[in-house]
Amino acid sequence: MDIKEAGLEFGVKIQNALIQIRADQQELAQDLTERINGVGNQVKRLEGKCDAKFAEIDKRFEAVDKRFEAVDKRFDAIDDRFDKVDDRFDTMQDTQTTMMHILVGIQRKLDAD
Repeated sequence: MDIKEAGLEFGVKIQNALIQIRADQQELAQDLTERINGVGNQVKRLEGKCDAKFAEIDKRFEAVDKRFEAVDKRFDAIDDRFDKVDDRFDTMQDTQTTMMHILVGIQRKLDAD
């Protein structure tokens, strides 16, 4: 084998090695693309699950808010009732004080006679 044949054979081997390296790179790029797409799909599924959970939590918060509003209305009604009862006690106390003054006046008149 002369130097020309050896050089030609060496060049063919290098070319074949480069072709194999390019094929390996393309295969790795394809695998990487598939993995990236898989991760993207997983992220989309997780995002969908998170959106569903957040929607469920929002519904629960809305239900709790409605309950608090109902409780607030009840407390307002109770406050109104206490105000009415307080007014009644004030009126009754004024009436009792007036009656006591009348009774004291009658007692004084009886004691004076």
